[in-house]
Amino acid sequence: MVTDGWPVIQALLCYRRSGIKLFRMAPAVLSIALYHRLLRLALCLTMFVVILIALLGCSLRIYTAYLVHRAVALLDEAARIPVGATEDSILPLVSRYGGQRQIPPPPEDVEDCLNKTDCEYHNAHIPDYSYMFDLSTLNVYSGSDRHPGRLRRALTVLMIRTPSFLRGPLSMRFWMADVVIRIHAGRVEAIHGGLYVEGRPAWLGNAWTLSADMPPEWLSKNYVVDGTFLEMWNDGGAGTNHHLTPTATPEQFQAARGFDARCLTGFIPCRCLGDLNPRAFLLHEQAS
Repeated sequence: MVTDGWPVIQALLCYRRSGIKLFRMAPAVLSIALYHRLLRLALCLTMFVVILIALLGCSLRIYTAYLVHRAVALLDEAARIPVGATEDSILPLVSRYGGQRQIPPPPEDVEDCLNKTDCEYHNAHIPDYSYMFDLSTLNVYSGSDRHPGRLRRALTVLMIRTPSFLRGPLSMRFWMADVVIRIHAGRVEAIHGGLYVEGRPAWLGNAWTLSADMPPEWLSKNYVVDGTFLEMWNDGGAGTNHHLTPTATPEQFQAARGFDARCLTGFIPCRCLGDLNPRAFLLHEQAS
C-alpha cells in the first residue's frame, strides 16, 4: 500500500511545486505586459497631442492669413475711394467690412488752442460723421463685437502672455489695420488708412490721409511724408504719415499706400520702416 501510494504522493508534490513556480512567475509576466500597454498608451497620447498642436497651429495660420487678406483688401478698396464720392457708393464697403458709424466731438474753442490756425482748420473740416473700420490679430482687439466671448478673451490672455519671439511662429504677432471715411453733406470728405505691426525690436507703422486740401503748414504741397512715434498698449515704435491731395502723383500714391504684408505673417518679424514700406522710407529719408 505504501509502495503503491508513493508515486501518487510524488506526483502531488511535483504538481504543488510546479504550481508554486508558475505563481511566482506570474507578476513578472504581468508587469511586462502592463509596461508594453502603458508604453503604447503613452505613444498614442503623444501622437494625439502632436497632431492636435499641428491642427491648432494650422488653424491659427489659416485664420490669420484670412484676416490679413481682409485687412489688405480693406486698405486697397479704401485707397480707391475718391474724395467727393457719394456716401451711397461706399455703403457696400461699409456692409462688407462691418464699418461703425461714429459722430465726431464738438468743435474746439479756438481761444483755448495753442495753435489757433490748426484749430480753425480742424473745426472747418469736422465731418457730419465717420465710418470707422478696424481689423487686428485674431480680431481680439477689434471687430464689431465690443463684448468678446470667452474664446476671444482666452486668446487675448494667451497672446499677451506669449513671449514676442514666439508670437510670430504661432501666428499671434500683434498687428492692426484701420480705415476712417469722413462724410460731409453726403459726400466723402477725407479717407484715412493705417497699418501697424509688431516688429523687432519695436512697433512699425504706415498711415496715409487723402483730403481735398492740406493743413495750413503744407498748403502749397500736394504730398507730404513725415515721421511719428507710436505708443501702443505693450510697447512703442516709429511710423510714417503721408498726407495727400487728389493732385498727388501716382508714384506718391503708391509710396503712401504700399506695404509688405509679410511683416504681418512672416516667421521673422520686420526690423525697420524700410522693411514695412521701402518706398515710404526712401521718400521720408529724402524729405528729411
